[in-house]
Amino acid sequence: MSYDHNAYTTPLPIGGIEAGGAATTLYGKYAAFTTMLAKSAQITLTVIGTTVTASFNIIKITGTTTSTLAATTVGTTAIGTTTNVTLGTTTLAQGDQLITQSGVDATSKAAVSYELLVSPGANVTA
Repeated sequence: MSYDHNAYTTPLPIGGIEAGGAATTLYGKYAAFTTMLAKSAQITLTVIGTTVTASFNIIKITGTTTSTLAATTVGTTAIGTTTNVTLGTTTLAQGDQLITQSGVDATSKAAVSYELLVSPGANVTA
């Protein structure tokens, strides 16, 4: 397919991920099906945390290597508050995982979605 094909230019919203409810726990593992760019994560608070330091981290796992891409503090903001976390142009190889990790607050919960793009030239089913 050409590099301007819709498969490479249309963002893929990946959602349906609930995170939180236990401290420092990993939620909503997403594995890249081909080479992709992770652009952002949206974190929408669904249960208010009990501390002003309630937070979520976006983590990338490549093989056995874990790296934190971004962190955001949601504190005790109102339910429905959405925070957009920019991931820049983080490259995901096929099989790399994006994961949301809750912070130390064991109460706060959030609905999480990722904005991804298939990298031009990546293997896709035509």
